[in-house]
Amino acid sequence: MNLFWKKFFGRLMPTDKYEKQEVDFLTISEKLKSLKYSQALAEYKQLYLSSKFVSVETRKQQQNRLAELKKHPDVAFFLKNGAKRNTPIRDATLTFSDDFYWKKPEDSRWNHGFYFSNEKLIRNYSFHNEKQANNAGNNTLVNAGVLQIQTRREAIKSLAWHPVRGFAEKQFAYTSDVLQSAKNFRQEGGIFKAKIRCSGNIHHAFWLATEKKEPHINIFHYNGSEIQMGFMNRQQGDGIIIKGINPAAYYIYSMEWTKDELTWYINNLAVFRTKNNIPKEQMFLVFNSFIPEKMTGEEGLLEVDWVRVYQWL
Repeated sequence: MNLFWKKFFGRLMPTDKYEKQEVDFLTISEKLKSLKYSQALAEYKQLYLSSKFVSVETRKQQQNRLAELKKHPDVAFFLKNGAKRNTPIRDATLTFSDDFYWKKPEDSRWNHGFYFSNEKLIRNYSFHNEKQANNAGNNTLVNAGVLQIQTRREAIKSLAWHPVRGFAEKQFAYTSDVLQSAKNFRQEGGIFKAKIRCSGNIHHAFWLATEKKEPHINIFHYNGSEIQMGFMNRQQGDGIIIKGINPAAYYIYSMEWTKDELTWYINNLAVFRTKNNIPKEQMFLVFNSFIPEKMTGEEGLLEVDWVRVYQWL
């Protein structure tokens, strides 16, 4: 690890400690959701914002009223917990979560295979330039509350998609899987988080997608040697390569999406920001592992302890 990354990740909070803050954030976010209907908090916010634009006499009256409102439990809770204690955090509420205690994929909110606008491409298949056959969920299981996508060395014939020649049967040397939420959950904007670890000199990814090739947002992408984060939209993109993080250890990878900016985090550290070509459409979650044709390849494992998505209030 070079000196820059050593200093940078010296500020990285241990995952178990950060996860305790994440639990606090989850609890606080649900309480903040209920505050949406608090008349006392609504009055406090209105007075606070308008106090700069009134006369001195009116401002004094408003400040007295603000002091009274601060004693109200709703306002006191908001002032204590609305700050950015648990970065990334804003006023947000939970919209999707999975701690992976379901037994069968059909009992979950996930489906296997890719999901594109062309109906022929909503199925299990691999791309012509990959070495693994995506195996219709046979390489996906949950074990003690952990999602596992296994990439195994096994010979199999399966469909491969070529953008010019279409589908053709191909002999693959490996099997793996794709898991996505296209039919059951999509969202524009918010906070997307997952606790992930992986192994094997292959590719593992947690990303956001639509039925089209773009936009495409990599929240986490391990390419066998380093972690990549970034996005593509309108044939333009940007990102960052992360070195110095052990992918075999659990970290919480997050992406905060506002109308003006995308920000990526590892535990408590912001590692990349962009204000260019921010997507303006709902996107769904995808987990998968794959082996590009030019890669030697080997068996591997992608493990997800949990995934959570929040939306701004």
